[in-house]
Amino acid sequence: MAAVEISNIRKSYGDVLALSGINISIPSGSFFTLLGPSGCGKTTLLRTIAGFHQQDSGGISVEDQAIEHMPAHKRDVGMVFQDYAVFPHISVYDNIAFGLKQRKIAKSEIAARVGKILDVVQLTPYAARMPHELSGGQQQRVGLARALVINPKVLLMDEPLSNLDAKLRVDLRREIRSIQQSMNMTTVYVTHDQEEALAMSDIVCVMFGGIIQQAAAPWEVYNNPSNRFVASFVGANNFLGLSLSGAGASIAGLAVNLPQAASLKAGETVVAAIRPEFISINPESIAPDTVTLKAKIRQVSFTGRELTVAAVLPSGEEIEAITAPSESVLALHTNDEVTLAFPASKVQLFADGVTGARLS
Repeated sequence: MAAVEISNIRKSYGDVLALSGINISIPSGSFFTLLGPSGCGKTTLLRTIAGFHQQDSGGISVEDQAIEHMPAHKRDVGMVFQDYAVFPHISVYDNIAFGLKQRKIAKSEIAARVGKILDVVQLTPYAARMPHELSGGQQQRVGLARALVINPKVLLMDEPLSNLDAKLRVDLRREIRSIQQSMNMTTVYVTHDQEEALAMSDIVCVMFGGIIQQAAAPWEVYNNPSNRFVASFVGANNFLGLSLSGAGASIAGLAVNLPQAASLKAGETVVAAIRPEFISINPESIAPDTVTLKAKIRQVSFTGRELTVAAVLPSGEEIEAITAPSESVLALHTNDEVTLAFPASKVQLFADGVTGARLS
């Protein structure tokens, strides 16, 4: 096990600032995910930890040992790449043993360690096969095994599942998480897939524009986003303009009772956010402290487990609801008028702007 400390890391490419003042504490044995859109800096940060990129300034330590100026091969980290990076001309066994041979480990120990890790990644029957005889998921397991067999202090993974089909991604992410937990290995994982991040991680670190927007447990990031970008990137969300006046708050021109808006000033530019799963469509009864809005149906989409209902408010703003399949909702047609209802307590308020701070 090894804790990782990243202190004030800065990295630029010419005039482009890729990382700005990055400070992270990664607990020993945790699964820590860097999540964000393309170009946010997550892969640059991972490769800086690995030693493939050199930071402009700042420090990196593992188990209280500074590694920021060490060459990559001396940092005692394992790396799993997006494109498998499996040597095509040697067997599965030799691929996994490669790092141990480079370290001049005794043949008997190599055999023992490779045999053990083959069992862990469920590839023992494939040890003699060549990479082209394996599926994509099996090749990725070879890459994982090669990184694990050297017993690194930290495992780094750069979008290792992005080249796999949807079902295999789900299966393999469970396996990776199970292996990581069984080995209690500190892992830094990069992905742009929010569901993957939420399902696998102890801590999700959301990045945008080379800056950490929020780093917390998955539940906290989803339910208590620190700003509008996090609220929009992690899970679906509806963002609606909130008007504030002496008479109170209104959404789409309709007065709403939002206690969380009471401390805000009239005329302040505020955005209200409500998750689609909190919205009911034509409810039979309306509980106290419920916000209700009239809307017209734009589209109803059936996806198996749920229905996604897109509607348009009188203001022209679009709003989306996600609900369990029902015949009554499936029977709705374009331009049908509906009542949308959601608990006032589920509304979150943000300052205007891409990374507007949470106000409630």
